[in-house]
Amino acid sequence: MKLLFIVAPTIGEETRAVLKTALQDLSSECEIFAVTPDVSIPEVVSARLHEGFDGVVAVGGDGTVSSVAHALTDTHVPLGIVPAGTGNLVARELGIPLDIRAAVALAAGPHALRAIDAMLINGFTYLLNAGVGINAEVIDRTSRLGKSLFGRTAYVGTAVWKVLQAKPQHLAISIDGEEARTYDATDVLISNCGMLVRVLHPNCPDVRADDGQVDVCIICMKVAIEYPWYYFIRKLFPRSIFPRHVNRIIHELPASRSVSIDCETPIVVQADGDIIGTTPVTINVRPKALSVIVPSAPGAEEVCI
Repeated sequence: MKLLFIVAPTIGEETRAVLKTALQDLSSECEIFAVTPDVSIPEVVSARLHEGFDGVVAVGGDGTVSSVAHALTDTHVPLGIVPAGTGNLVARELGIPLDIRAAVALAAGPHALRAIDAMLINGFTYLLNAGVGINAEVIDRTSRLGKSLFGRTAYVGTAVWKVLQAKPQHLAISIDGEEARTYDATDVLISNCGMLVRVLHPNCPDVRADDGQVDVCIICMKVAIEYPWYYFIRKLFPRSIFPRHVNRIIHELPASRSVSIDCETPIVVQADGDIIGTTPVTINVRPKALSVIVPSAPGAEEVCI
């Protein structure tokens, strides 16, 4: 078994030391490639695939995972994940251990392979979500220093402030190539994985990474007080309890091919927690595009690559 470990430039020395120690305990042939900030991760991975690696393991946060995934989509080479970022949402979604040693042991030992969907945006692959409005503005306004000091809680203060400031944007949204509909929306989240969307939008539809579609959630608040009302009411009760009000505030739609968003004035777009540009933007759905190393389910057949 031959594995290539791609280590993000943001990974600290302590984590690197744990990784090296964990790899020394394995009988597998493993190579560590430490990426520098000026290096393109997809280009590195693509250039090395011909060397016969049985898997490529991303060591870092969700951005690093997406970068490695970009080079592996539509190939036979599976993606492994050693979560070492702030959110690690892809790993959490797929049940991958958050402990470095345990994640390394999973990648190099018995495991299952799970085919998941991906999103292609501006020629790049993303696995979690994309969006405009409040969710993108929170990411745009939360500093890297704040994230390094406070982790995921760094987003909370920014989120509260942005909700209080929220003003509807006149958005044109087209799903699966159909004629665009217009919404006065404060937040649009396109989700491929369910963990984050379940926190942001209680009682949302079941969002899975392997169902061949993404889920579009459009929030249309007129005033800031509607968001906490919507959040807590939906957290406690099904939407059927207050159908008229909830259905006015939120629209939930599936997309199996694409989602396009445009705005009269360009606004920032986020994908997997990074700002990637401004509107207009098109999110293309790539069903079952990537094979990921995950823990075996009870009774399932294990794979050892």
